Amino acid sequence: MQRGNVRSGSEQPRQTTVALTERIQTILRSKGLTLYQASQQSEALYGKSSPYFLPHNLYYDLRGGKFTPSIYRVFALSRISGYRLSDWLRVFGIDLEDVPRLQFLIPRKRTIFVDASLTDPQAWVGWFTNRASNRSAPSIAPLAQLLEPAGLRRIGSISGSGTQGFLYTKIGAEDVLAFPDFLPSSIVRINPKLITGSLPAKNGEISERIFLLEHSKGLFCSRVRRVEGNVIVPVGTELPLAQIELRFPSHVRFVGVIDLEIRSLLKGAQPAVPEELAKRWKPIVLGVEPNFGQLLSRARVNSNLSLREAAALSRTVSEALGDDRYWISPSSLCDYEVQDTPPRSPHKIITLCCLYGLRFSKFLSAIEIPIEEAGTEPMPDHFVRGIPPAEPPKRAAENDETANAGFLGRLLEICEEVPFFLRHAIAPFGGMRDVSIDDFFWIGGERDVLHPYFANGLLALVNRRKKTPFHFASKPLWKQPVYLLLQRDGNYLCACCGLENGTLVIHPYTEHFHRAVQFSHHKEIEVVGQIVAIARRVT
Repeated sequence: MQRGNVRSGSEQPRQTTVALTERIQTILRSKGLTLYQASQQSEALYGKSSPYFLPHNLYYDLRGGKFTPSIYRVFALSRISGYRLSDWLRVFGIDLEDVPRLQFLIPRKRTIFVDASLTDPQAWVGWFTNRASNRSAPSIAPLAQLLEPAGLRRIGSISGSGTQGFLYTKIGAEDVLAFPDFLPSSIVRINPKLITGSLPAKNGEISERIFLLEHSKGLFCSRVRRVEGNVIVPVGTELPLAQIELRFPSHVRFVGVIDLEIRSLLKGAQPAVPEELAKRWKPIVLGVEPNFGQLLSRARVNSNLSLREAAALSRTVSEALGDDRYWISPSSLCDYEVQDTPPRSPHKIITLCCLYGLRFSKFLSAIEIPIEEAGTEPMPDHFVRGIPPAEPPKRAAENDETANAGFLGRLLEICEEVPFFLRHAIAPFGGMRDVSIDDFFWIGGERDVLHPYFANGLLALVNRRKKTPFHFASKPLWKQPVYLLLQRDGNYLCACCGLENGTLVIHPYTEHFHRAVQFSHHKEIEVVGQIVAIARRVT
């Protein structure tokens, strides 16, 4: 999660700030504008006393190395130039894609939304094509055996790049009703379209599917029992929570049905039953936050964070991004809530979105920035990505017909949407320094699984450096490490296993009967590595 050493916002190298002013001049010039003309337009649109007003001395302030434009001024630049707000923020060193990355990686007490909408459709990513083969995909196989690199593509040109209306959340340690179906730190995908068909039809009936629910205590994942009419009770299977009757839609909102999980198999984080939810509590009618301060206060309380805890997490954000301007003191956090005074610094806004799982667009609406008036045109790559105009990145064909056929087409059809917002977070999520296609394995064809996690599995991330298997007799299933094994006949297995006097013993964890199988280690079977994360469908 660490990006670099923390630096002070007032310690910008002069060479960098001079280059920044020249860059802004070039960007404005591409639209036939000077700073003076942009300033005049901002005065005509908003007035000279408005926070949106662009001063004539903006370049001078930037060259001083101590000045960061407010979110209002960056928005004004976007509206006047027609370029996207996200691109202008990137010009000033702020990447909106850091928001979902840190929402994903920072440990959580409560379940929060991950803002997948901030994925940049103009970003370049390495993409793949099917390898030439007439064979169907094996039940388990290295992804590199099925796909091969095919150059760079813009995310927006790839099928399933974020147009399906899915939402994403990170499971918090205190979201225990869905345990052990889901574990703390998992990312789950929410499908709002499945709500109606998944609700229990009869009184006393419990839903088969798991919902994401929002009530006055925050976001929680659980099955529900219909009590009567529109009254439901969230129910769990393992850990005790108070049975609270909730009336929908006044006391509880069905956000959607969970249909996919990305789970870490590394830490086996222990869920914690929060005291306030273990005791009976009175439901409160859901309402719309009337102002910014109440929005922020409710988001913090629902995250179960004190002001000091939130400030400490903001330090984590600043360290991860290498800039102390992202840190927020407890007193400032209090002022935002009590005095209803939002921050003007884009850095602080990024941090608040990271801390509380707020959507960036919702934050801007709460501080009355009309996001629909921002520019919509992407900046040329050489303005925002450092790619010279004469040297565009080597890219694949934008309309690759094979993407809709073969194994890749099948995988995209099953997944429906590719969570590109996770692409910079998967390595640390799996406890690895970096990952490549060689670390991923297709597991979607396995039916007679030896471990319940791999039922409806899709992909597994394997740390090939961890080849010594361990099995802990005193630990529960969800804390056991799982390994990818290669038999001498070329077939793979995903299973818990351990070494006993040179013999590799597989321990099946399944509802179907399987004997504990033994293999001669190295002669009959090899450990490819430890499976550190999986993506699986949830049905």
